[in-house]
Amino acid sequence: METLRLFGTPLSHFTRKVRIVLAELGVPFEYVRTGSVLAPTSAGYGENPLLRVPTLVRGDETLFDSDHIARYVVALYDPADRLQVNSLAVESLNRLAVVTGIMNNEVVLLLAKRAGLADLEAVAYFRKLRSAIDGGLDWIEARVEVDDASFTYPDVALTCLWQHLVHYDLVAEPARYPRIAARVEQAMQRPSVASTTPARSLEDAAAAGWKPS
Repeated sequence: METLRLFGTPLSHFTRKVRIVLAELGVPFEYVRTGSVLAPTSAGYGENPLLRVPTLVRGDETLFDSDHIARYVVALYDPADRLQVNSLAVESLNRLAVVTGIMNNEVVLLLAKRAGLADLEAVAYFRKLRSAIDGGLDWIEARVEVDDASFTYPDVALTCLWQHLVHYDLVAEPARYPRIAARVEQAMQRPSVASTTPARSLEDAAAAGWKPS
């Protein structure tokens, strides 16, 4: 099996999606922790020209975007697609789209703060992103199945999103989303999820000598 190298930051929820998929499928990989998410050159992102993570390298092939990487990995190592990464069910597609949209909005808000913008609420665009996060969570809360014993790619994405939001204290009223919280708690029973939480990822990164640049 050709060695996979996954580039990402310890707290990247997009990178974590791929880490969970690889773990669930039992695919070994080298995790290359990158430095600052504000680095201005592609070298800091596994040569991703968009200056984002994750990036996956396999031999002379380099892939960008977590969903593309997940599909690529499934095509190589799990043709049966046990996690339903390639599902065309409308509900799954919409759920993944909403989760991804929230994740993207969250990143913009976090990077704006990290870049020095103190009062995001004073900017209409940022207020819109915040509103879309809340609306997206409401949409998911109304549809998530708590009693479903399956674990699919949309569950992977939702778990990564929710725990990232909670880590950064971006959920104004967590009690509004008991079904999401319950679904994520179910996912936490899986080693692939429990071993990649934000807190655990930071601990592992520190133990490996990683420091943000």
